[in-house]
Amino acid sequence: MEYKIRKAAIGDLRIIQGLNEKLCIKEYKEFDNTIISNYSLTEEGKRGFEKCITSETSVTFVTENKRKIIGYITGGIKEAEDYRDIKYICDLGSMWVDEEYRGKGIGKEFFKKFEKWCKDKKVFRLQVTASTQNEKGINFYKREGFEDYDIVLEKDLN
Repeated sequence: MEYKIRKAAIGDLRIIQGLNEKLCIKEYKEFDNTIISNYSLTEEGKRGFEKCITSETSVTFVTENKRKIIGYITGGIKEAEDYRDIKYICDLGSMWVDEEYRGKGIGKEFFKKFEKWCKDKKVFRLQVTASTQNEKGINFYKREGFEDYDIVLEKDLN
């Protein structure tokens, strides 16, 4: 299968929003029923993705197969917590590859592009958040060199 990864353009916004909606629906059904599945289609969600495409401190890459966008990765630079001895950290915001194209190395290539962007921005620490039940996602990130750092615990009071 041939595919091309490129930096996203503002004209890709609607497609990226649609792919993110698929991600949110999957997350809602399988891992977290507090996720707003159509968040990316809201005005706030749209503005967030616009920023990820156009800002100097954020980046979005897309993958195309025969000129059809089949996946994306987005992330950006944020200030590290006050108690850390680093100033900035890159946060991998979200990533999606359509199911029929998984297992072909696209996620790995996305990650390489994102990692290079981070290094080019002189930020040398990455973080990603994943639902604890998302074993496939967690295993992917661990294969890419991520290690457990924090664990966030929640309690539903209803």
